[in-house]
Amino acid sequence: MIKLKNSLFIIFFLFLSIGSLSAKDKVAYIDIDYILNNTLVGKSTLNSLKKNEELKINKYKSSDKNFKEKESKILAKKNLVSKEEITKELKSLQLEFEKYRNNKVKEVEELKVKRNRNIVNLLNQINPIIEKYMAENSIYMLIDKKNVFIANKNSDITENLIELIDNQIKSIEIK
Repeated sequence: MIKLKNSLFIIFFLFLSIGSLSAKDKVAYIDIDYILNNTLVGKSTLNSLKKNEELKINKYKSSDKNFKEKESKILAKKNLVSKEEITKELKSLQLEFEKYRNNKVKEVEELKVKRNRNIVNLLNQINPIIEKYMAENSIYMLIDKKNVFIANKNSDITENLIELIDNQIKSIEIK
């Protein structure tokens, strides 16, 4: 009976030591959004996309304003021309607005697709640098900071990766 207890005790400590060996595998975390917003290539990509989106938004704001002005002009003529003429002009404006709105929805979707495609392209450019860093620093697993409840601040490698990415990637083509 004593031999069995001693044997179980030894086996128990062997399992604990094996568990501590695998606990030495390094796990780190990064803030991928921070990397995208603060690397030189990320900033330039996001700024380029933002400028393109702002141009489209301004174009649509002026078009929306033009449609409102046209509608106001038609309604202002309400007492001067026949009801049929007003109805005809409003239907014409409505058809024009419907085409405009469909075009606007289509272009907004294209902007979203373009944004996503370029962010994925940027991430594909960054991934080899991250993988190399992980291999060089014996990091077993990398987790996004959003999914970490609590961790040691020394496990955050975001700043190190920003420096590496800025040194290795100077620009990226916006598609």
